[in-house]
Amino acid sequence: MPAFSSGRCEVRLESLTANFPEFREIEFRDGLNIVVADRAKEATKTDSRNGLGKTTVLALIDFCLGANMSDRLDQMKGNGWYFTLSLTTRSGATLRASRSPDVSGEVHIEGDVVSAGIVERDEVSEAGRADIGSRRWTRWLQNECFVRPGMPADPPTFRSLIRHLARYRSDSLIDPFRTLANQRAEAVQAENAYLLNLDWRLAKEWAVLKDRKARVALADDPDNSIDARIAALEPQLIRLQRRTEKLTQDIRTFSVLPEYRNIEARVQEATSAIKTLGNDNFADRQQLALYESQAQDEFVSSNLSVERLFSEAGIVLGDAVVRSLDEAAEFQRQVVANRASYLADETRRIRERIAQREEEQSRLASQQEQDLQLLRTGGALDDFAALQKRLAESQVEVSQVEEQIQTLRELSDRKSKLKSEELDLVSRTKLDLQERFDLRSGVIARFGEIMEALYGEPADLRVLPGKSGIQFKVVLPKTGSGGVHLMAIFAYDIALSEDLASQQRGPGFLLHDSSIFADVDERQTARAIEIAAESAVSYNYQHLITINSDHVPWDEFSDRSVFDDAVVLRLHDGDPSGSILGQRLSFTIDSEDR
Repeated sequence: MPAFSSGRCEVRLESLTANFPEFREIEFRDGLNIVVADRAKEATKTDSRNGLGKTTVLALIDFCLGANMSDRLDQMKGNGWYFTLSLTTRSGATLRASRSPDVSGEVHIEGDVVSAGIVERDEVSEAGRADIGSRRWTRWLQNECFVRPGMPADPPTFRSLIRHLARYRSDSLIDPFRTLANQRAEAVQAENAYLLNLDWRLAKEWAVLKDRKARVALADDPDNSIDARIAALEPQLIRLQRRTEKLTQDIRTFSVLPEYRNIEARVQEATSAIKTLGNDNFADRQQLALYESQAQDEFVSSNLSVERLFSEAGIVLGDAVVRSLDEAAEFQRQVVANRASYLADETRRIRERIAQREEEQSRLASQQEQDLQLLRTGGALDDFAALQKRLAESQVEVSQVEEQIQTLRELSDRKSKLKSEELDLVSRTKLDLQERFDLRSGVIARFGEIMEALYGEPADLRVLPGKSGIQFKVVLPKTGSGGVHLMAIFAYDIALSEDLASQQRGPGFLLHDSSIFADVDERQTARAIEIAAESAVSYNYQHLITINSDHVPWDEFSDRSVFDDAVVLRLHDGDPSGSILGQRLSFTIDSEDR
């Protein structure tokens, strides 16, 4: 392992105390610190070490560093507890930060608060105490632990970063990169990028891009693309525009005739009259043809000679008969003449009626043509209003379709722009990974070394550009051990702590609950504790671990003193005084309180 400077440039935990004397005070030391939960000889099988407070020790340290109230600490409300974490700053100032579950929004700071830059002198009480809000406290811790010189923008918060180095909640042991069960991808990227010396601001850009892409996707239809919808609307727009242009032209040439309706009625009346006259003429012409036919028949019959007919038949009539026939023929001729005169008079009258009707038809047709010409060149006022209404409706339809097309075109442009921005962001992300390779290579190498030391097989910590930003993943040994993923978290945290310490950044301490060793073989547990001890000493930071005594792999240590010398507190289940609080509370034990 590479040696590191013996000088300390991080925050150092000094002690954890409380305002009740039964509280089991802890004095921290450099290097590895271990809190052990022992089973007392007098303990019965029904006694449990789950409520002794191993996890509570870590939770109280984190609480004094500004963490939100946990369910377990919430059950301490109303008892007047005040917990105090004493620490030394990078500049050597000594501080005592006190916080109560009853007033969790306040933090009481004693010590060199002015020289540490926490408050101004006039904010310090006569007793030498500064009362500040928890947010102000964590902002100071942010600057003290994580701010890099020349930093161009605010990094992830102290609280989000410290969760990577204070693993005691169950959801902080899912994988090396997440510290919350439902942690946002943006936060995972930003926090790990910062800890691995990458440009964490790219994570924010990826999150914004993802959100914008999601909004565009809501308006997009995989089965009917934006461009296809534009193409379908364009012919509709053209038809509406042509119709609008025609209506506009019709209105421009429209002339309002005040007597339009009268003329329109006159045209209709003329049409009806012309039709009636035509029907009457048709009937008269049929009658005329009949009369003319009858007149011809009468003419033929009037010229027949009865005497000649008998002579031609060879019959000789007497003079008396001949005279009688002549008298009858004369009578017949007279009848025929009268009939012919009647038919001639009727024929004349019919012809005169037909001529009069034809003249009236001609007059009506001429007037009708004039009226139709007027109607073609003008219109009624209500027709003009209806035409204007149709034009307005058509213009509205044109505007609506134009707006739809414009919206889709803007959406298409945004989609194209997003693709361009995504390519640019991918390019900048890749460039950042390339340019900062050396800055993360130490963590990658150290992670692999620790995992190989534990399992005898290589393991990889991989950082690569993905579809939604920077991806972090580990490739672990195929050992079949159920706890290998926990040791990957352990190795990642140690590698980060060493890297931060080498840059004189970070909090200067690392906290791991006993759950980090769950399902881990004894041999790996012992080696992990030895690696933790070596690392903390070499890189001059503090590493606090909690563990049950019956899970300590005594036979696997190369030197048991590595463990024994690191124990700073022993809890036991013999009586209430053996717990961290020195008393037993009616806790509802959850996954954090083991």
